[in-house]
Amino acid sequence: MSIVHARLSIIGSSDDLAIPVADRIQTDIVPLTSEGSKIIASGVILFVLTALWTALRFWSLRRSGRAFMVDDGLNIGAVVLFYGLIAMEISMVLAGGLGHHVEELQDWHVVRLMKTIYAGQFLYVASFGLIKISAILMLIRIFFDHRFKLAAIATLVFTVIWMVASMLIEFLICQPIEMNWHVGMAGTCGDQKTAFAAMSVIDIVNQLMILALPLPMILKLQMEWRYKIVTICIFSISILTLIFGVIHLSAITQIDFADIPYTIAHTTLYGTCEAGIAIIVSSCPLLRPVFDGVLSIRSYRDKTWRDKGTILTLSRTRKSTKSSGFTRMGTESREELELGNMGAHRAKRDTFITVGKRPTFREDDDNSSLRKIIVTNETIISRVKGEL
Repeated sequence: MSIVHARLSIIGSSDDLAIPVADRIQTDIVPLTSEGSKIIASGVILFVLTALWTALRFWSLRRSGRAFMVDDGLNIGAVVLFYGLIAMEISMVLAGGLGHHVEELQDWHVVRLMKTIYAGQFLYVASFGLIKISAILMLIRIFFDHRFKLAAIATLVFTVIWMVASMLIEFLICQPIEMNWHVGMAGTCGDQKTAFAAMSVIDIVNQLMILALPLPMILKLQMEWRYKIVTICIFSISILTLIFGVIHLSAITQIDFADIPYTIAHTTLYGTCEAGIAIIVSSCPLLRPVFDGVLSIRSYRDKTWRDKGTILTLSRTRKSTKSSGFTRMGTESREELELGNMGAHRAKRDTFITVGKRPTFREDDDNSSLRKIIVTNETIISRVKGEL
């Protein structure tokens, strides 16, 4: 018989308990402890944040005109399961006495708690697993490199194996299943603490794989410093998920099955934070339209050109075989702005850009011409022998 059922079997015996049965909590709704309050508060906060980030994700999808993809559907499934997990944990606190010591609770409180813990484990694995798969599929859709896809598929397979193994351990470690919450039932039960700790270690390795997966591709990207800062912030939050995974593992190793309502509180709290932050992080790379709106990058560019009352002189001498068009800027700085060369000619071109009020020659000139950009080109073209 497992340690869990050895603990449950002494609940009905008041001789070995510090608090008599009659003096323990009698109400269906168990009073809150500080640990229980933290679990409910974190659940409410994560509910709001995940709902907000999910709404922003699909607002960005609509704004960008991108089609609804498989990773978006998996994200919705993960969020729904996560909300079920939050509901389970609130039930653990209010109906099962999570956060109280075992001697403060009635035996039926603990039975309720154990049933809810059992169901909550499946919700945790399913929600966390789906959000991992969603993130991997999103990265496969964004990056097209062949070697990256092979690494992503390997990570995806590893994630599925973690999900299946975690659920099988939860389902099979105690037989019959009712041993997980019924007192005195005959059967066998394995070492739950070791099994769940092992699955938590595999989870941390899996998170490291997903975290490292896009790094080589991102380092190759050319982007503005604003987006580089946003990318750094996204990966900083990803590291926070990993940190909660490590803390979650530490909490699992400290569970005392003789007093599970009290000692499992930290495990529950950190596991919920780990899954909730993962949901938030998975949506961040898709929120560029939101960042565009918040940072007002496009408006900032337009406003800068409108408000400057300076004249820029840009001179370039180039030889080109292009028939028309613009030459790509060497960098993103406005000082290096170039206009493309036209035809196979050697040209020296002076370009004057005036931002501000157009020079007026008559007092009754139309005011609608104010605050416009006037571009004046002076181009001297000479044919190069043998090039036309």
